[in-house]
Amino acid sequence: MTVRTTAPRATSSAPATTAKAPSANAVAPRAAAASTALTAPPAGLGKGDSGAKVKQLQQGLVKLGYLTQAQMNTGVGSFGPATEAAVKKFQGDHKVPTTGYYGEQTAAALKKALAKATTPPPTQPGKFTKPAVISAPSPNNDSRNGADIDAIVLHHTGSNNGAGDMAWMRNPDSKVSAHYMLDRDGKIYQLVGDSKRAWHAGKSELHGVPTDVNARSIGIEIVNDGSGKTAFTDAQYKALTQLVGYLKQEYKVPANNIVGHKDVAVPKGRKDDPASNFDWARLRKGIGG
Repeated sequence: MTVRTTAPRATSSAPATTAKAPSANAVAPRAAAASTALTAPPAGLGKGDSGAKVKQLQQGLVKLGYLTQAQMNTGVGSFGPATEAAVKKFQGDHKVPTTGYYGEQTAAALKKALAKATTPPPTQPGKFTKPAVISAPSPNNDSRNGADIDAIVLHHTGSNNGAGDMAWMRNPDSKVSAHYMLDRDGKIYQLVGDSKRAWHAGKSELHGVPTDVNARSIGIEIVNDGSGKTAFTDAQYKALTQLVGYLKQEYKVPANNIVGHKDVAVPKGRKDDPASNFDWARLRKGIGG
């Protein structure tokens, strides 16, 4: 679901009452891990610079999801427009002035972020606890009418402005909502209680069978503009892994019922979220299937 657009859309609210369809690590050696550990380069890099330190910066940005490997490969060791844009996105997410210059504050933030990234998310199914959430209630919900939760639907919000996206989903006039929203810094906001029916999927089907997906699912919005060029952050992947792992475990959701909005929206092609650069393999590996 695209939460916000230039013209407000309310495509995900109307209750549907159709029949319910049936549900259907390798760990690298420690020595190798230590030898390839990424660290932040010294500060003092900007557009036009080149060399090993720029390559080290690029590798860190790839690791954290701010630069794609393909983007790095086209300009390895060169601080060009793609690297500058990635630095700005990183700075914005870490409350550092978005200058695009890799200075002392940015270097300190990158060092901290890379240190956190070395701690892997839980990978064993059945070992998840509910992550910390921030309560931000939305009035846009109704009853599940007795339906069991057996699906999880992922969305991108359609913007990189978490505060604006959340305000829209809490606005009664929008008639859209989700159970959870993951901001770019990894914070998780709960807008609708799990027991309630959030308005996120609209007209939909599951595995080709028309059904009220809203009534049987948990909806999760990930703050991302959906362009396919803006990376989902490392913090988002970590938080999402913990949240989806917990929900999968808590409600015994089959792995093939963890889907994107584009997989359930009717007609096909009506939605495209989560964006094409969302790493499904990373999520599925993290939750154990």
